[in-house]
Amino acid sequence: MQPLRLILPRASRPSTVPARALAVAATAMLAACGGGGGDDAPSTPAAVQTRLCPAALDYSTTFTGGTGSGELVKVQIDTTKKTWQVTFVDSSVPRQTGTVQPTRSDPTNGQNVMRGTLKAETGLPTEKLNQCAFELSGASLDPNRPAKLFVGEGVVGGTIPGARIQFNGVLGAGAVPDTTFPYFQFIGFAQTETDLSKIAGQYNGTGFHEVPSKQFQLVAQDYRMALAADGSFTVCDNATNTCERKGNNFVPQASGALLSTNYKAESQPPTLGGTLGKAYLIVGKLRGQLVPVMIRVGYANDSLANGPLGADDEIGIGMMAPAVALTEGTVNGEYVGVDSNFNYRVTALVGAAATMMDPFRPHDASLAIPYRLDFSQQVPGVVRTSRRDAPAGSAPTGKLMFTGGVFGFLEQRDSGPYFTVGAFVQ
Repeated sequence: MQPLRLILPRASRPSTVPARALAVAATAMLAACGGGGGDDAPSTPAAVQTRLCPAALDYSTTFTGGTGSGELVKVQIDTTKKTWQVTFVDSSVPRQTGTVQPTRSDPTNGQNVMRGTLKAETGLPTEKLNQCAFELSGASLDPNRPAKLFVGEGVVGGTIPGARIQFNGVLGAGAVPDTTFPYFQFIGFAQTETDLSKIAGQYNGTGFHEVPSKQFQLVAQDYRMALAADGSFTVCDNATNTCERKGNNFVPQASGALLSTNYKAESQPPTLGGTLGKAYLIVGKLRGQLVPVMIRVGYANDSLANGPLGADDEIGIGMMAPAVALTEGTVNGEYVGVDSNFNYRVTALVGAAATMMDPFRPHDASLAIPYRLDFSQQVPGVVRTSRRDAPAGSAPTGKLMFTGGVFGFLEQRDSGPYFTVGAFVQ
């Protein structure tokens, strides 16, 4: 997944508003995490702080979720034994460089399971955050960019093992340039919902896809979905305002997800053959709400022994939220996640202002992006964003959606679509 270039606030446009917002955001994050205080702080005993995550986890808790590489996975950690385990349930990411089959989800000899040791995080600004974050030793293909997981109540976000991908193509098509991804984005849930009668409804959706066989072309998802209790659905593209049935009915799976086969990609036509990719809805249950995360698993096959020849390899991740109006102030908080640049991000949101920062360097103003939020919502449930450090109309605009303490954010930048999912911290 070819990283995008991160567009930072322009230092040539000084403004007290972004600086003040950054200070408020950083203070809010530290206060929420039990940090802060100075030499003149009272010496009375500190109040007991509420944890941001369970005090202990073992493999009896499984987080089912999706990745930016379009993989359905199950993640388990043991905070006592200091181990991690990732099971690939469905994936089009090949197991070996230079091939497309078998993929990482092929269970032969148990090779769809990866394991390693867990290391407690120490690089976040407060102990309250560090005690809920872990490094997956041995998971990243770049020792300078370790894979990390951020644990919350019922949700885990962060990154899982990456891959090096390359393929020469078949029948003159489907070649994939040699590209190494140190890790892939991940979000997963301890509990998921598969009862379509409870999930059916009107949703807004955003996402970020890429097509390996088209030089990792970047593709944005920006749509509305009407999902029925029988699993049928209609998708309306907001860019073209056209509506269609993109795949077969969603069907509950034993994995805890919903599956739609022959799910049409955003980038058409497929590189080779017909529509053979599929979509999974992983509907998390958080804070009394449903959080639908949708991934697309691509298809690539160069041998008739494995099925039809084809390269319908668009992969990616997105999020849906109910098409219900939001009230300013009800989604305040600090959220953590990983963006489509493969960077860890924390977003502090207060009222109609938000600031996106590097959680490992929260006081570095050069790494912060301040946003203004428009809650007028021409489309119920979609909060439009603009940059606070630039005049109106001169900077990228974006869309935010919220449900169950998770947000999805899509921004159109000069370099292409930028996307991130953030999970509520506090």
